Amino acid sequence: MIRKSRGSIQNPEFRDDFAKIGIAATTMIKLSVHCMLILLVFVGCANNQKDIDALAAKIYSTGNPNSPMPPKPFVSDGCSCWPDSNWVECCVKHDFIYWKGGTRQQRIEADRIFKECVSQKNAAMAAIMYPGVRLGGVWWLPTPFRWGFGWEYPQSGPPGIPY
Repeated sequence: MIRKSRGSIQNPEFRDDFAKIGIAATTMIKLSVHCMLILLVFVGCANNQKDIDALAAKIYSTGNPNSPMPPKPFVSDGCSCWPDSNWVECCVKHDFIYWKGGTRQQRIEADRIFKECVSQKNAAMAAIMYPGVRLGGVWWLPTPFRWGFGWEYPQSGPPGIPY
C-alpha cells in the first residue's frame, strides 16, 4: 500500500491546489506586467513636445536634400508613447527615417540603427523597444508612425520604389 500524504505530489488534491496556486501566480505576474506597461505608456506620453519639435527640426535640417522628400511635413512624437529618456534622439532620428520610408531593406536597416543607438544608452531598453518598432512600424497599417508616414497611405516611400 502506497501512503499518500496531503503534501505529496501523488495526491490529486495536492496537485489541484498546486495548479491553482500556479495559475494565480501566473495571473498576478501578467497583471503586474500589464500595469507596468500601462504606466510606461502614461509616463511616456507625457513628453515635452517643444523639445522634441526642436530636435526634429535639427535632425530634418541635417537630412539628405538629394533624396526624395515626402509631401507631408516631418513631425515626431519622440518615442511614440514610450518614455523619452536619454534615447529620445534615437527615436526622433528613427522617426525621420520612417517618415521618408523606402524599401523593406531600408526599414530593416533603420530599425537596426535604432536598436544600436538605444543600446548605447540602455541595452535592456533597446531589447524591449526593438520588437515594438519591428511589429508596430509596418507600412500596411495606416498609423501615424508607419514606415513611410510622410507619404500618402498606402505609399511607403518615393514613387517607383516598391517596399
